[in-house]
Parts: sequence; C-alpha cells; structure tokens
Amino acid sequence: MQKSPLVSIIIPSYNNRELVCQAIDCSLNQDYENLEIIVVDDGSTDDTERILKKKYGNEILYFYQKNNGAGSARNTGIKNSSGKYLQFLDADDLLAPDKISIQIRQLNNVRTRALSYCDYVWCDLDDITQTYKCNRPVLDNENPFDDIMMKWETEVSIPIHCFLFDAVLFKEKGIFFDEKLPANEDWDCWMNIFALQPTVVFVNKVLAYYRIREGSRCSDREKMRKAWIDSINKQIEKHKNDKKLLHKLILRKREILWAYRDSGPVGKILQKCPPSFKRFYEQTIPWRIQRIFF
Repeated sequence: MQKSPLVSIIIPSYNNRELVCQAIDCSLNQDYENLEIIVVDDGSTDDTERILKKKYGNEILYFYQKNNGAGSARNTGIKNSSGKYLQFLDADDLLAPDKISIQIRQLNNVRTRALSYCDYVWCDLDDITQTYKCNRPVLDNENPFDDIMMKWETEVSIPIHCFLFDAVLFKEKGIFFDEKLPANEDWDCWMNIFALQPTVVFVNKVLAYYRIREGSRCSDREKMRKAWIDSINKQIEKHKNDKKLLHKLILRKREILWAYRDSGPVGKILQKCPPSFKRFYEQTIPWRIQRIFF
C-alpha cells in the first residue's frame, strides 16, 4: 500500500509561547498522520524553547534563529522541510482537524504542480466559535494570478494557512518570502508562485481560523502602506518589460495608495487640521483631484 505523502507544517513564532502551543496542538490533532511539525522560534525571549522541548520533545522539529521577522522564519522552515507539501501556520491561528486530509485528497488527483486553498473565518483569539464576516477567498478559475495581483486585500482575502502547497513550487524555482519587506511578504510570494501557473483547487469549506488580536502588524496602516508600495514596486521592476502586466501593476499601486490615503502625506496633514477644514477638503475637492495628491 502506497504511503501518504509527507506534509510539513511550518509554524513561525515570536514571544508567543502559549499561542504557539495551541498551533502545535491543532497540528498534532490533524486526522492526517504523515506530518512533520517545524517550529521556527524567531528570537523569542519568553522561554519558548524550554517549554516546547519539555512539552513536545521529538514530536516537533524546533529551530531557533535571531529575530528577523515572519518571512525569514518561514524561509528557515522551508529550507529544513522534507515534505512533499507545505502548510504554513502562524502561531496565533488554527486549522480544522480535517484540513490537511481533505486538501491532500484533492491534490493527489492532480498530476501537475498544484496548490489547494480553503474557506476560513475570522474569530476571537479566545473563542473560535465567535466568528466574523470576511472577504470570501474565491479566486477566478481562469486567471487566479490576475485576482492575486488586482484584488488582494481589497476584494479577495486569503490567510496564509488556508493554502496547502506542493513544495516543488517553492524549491524547484528557489522561491522564498522576501525578508526585507516589513509586511505583505505573502502577497509578493504568491505573485511569484501564481506566476508559475499551478493548478489551483478550492475547498468550499471552512478549514482555517484566523484569530484576531490587538497589536497585530496589519493594524499598523502606515507600515502596511509602505509594505504595499515596496512590494508592488518590486513586482513592477520584475515585469517592466511586460507592458500589459506593467500597466495593471501601476493601476494597482494607485488603488492601494488611495485605499491607504489616510496614512499618506496628505492624510497625515488632514489629521492635524480642524474637522471643518477636512470636511471642506473632502466635499469641495473632486475625488479625481484628491487621488493625484494621496
């Protein structure tokens, strides 16, 4: 009987010793058995190493590195993984017990390079039954790359742990997360992955839980704005000789700058102005003119 393919679950963590244990537990509780759980400690100072080694021993592969961000930690996990498939899981998020088995069954029927992604819910950090509405993570079947490029975050939202990737997508082409980006490194990475035109399979079932907590990096709009600009500029440089793609990326950059206009130069000035002046500006200046100065 053919053995089920090995799946590597990569969990980066930084000073999250309690939450990372929950992420590890949900990984160990998968109904799919052929797993390796890789925890990359990104420079924690909260005694994470001692606690994890005492609680899990040889049940996990533990790697420590100096603090360098989630992208770097995921890259360490990729480099040390042996699985045919890669599952990323941030320390504060959770997987349904049957997530991997369901996605593996689908991917086993695909003979080309492939990835699977599933539906998800936002939920409270301490109560996953308390759920919230979110953008449905459904990509266009004909051109998912275009949706990743033009609709990411504004219309389409797919947390990283919704995906299950064929590892060859990363290792064959040497694709990693850009460690220089302060955020949005997942979008940049997905642009490179989806450009390979893999077979994409969607599971119309909630199999991932995105837990909300205060102080997440996504709540820092100024940081997110800079990360978006940096990542789009990187893709613009990469595709500068493709006129059609270049045009789309420039349009996307304008849309993102407008979406984050409150964190741009004009937005910061308006925040310091009296409310009456802000209302005057918004009601008097046509939005087409406003978009020039965001």
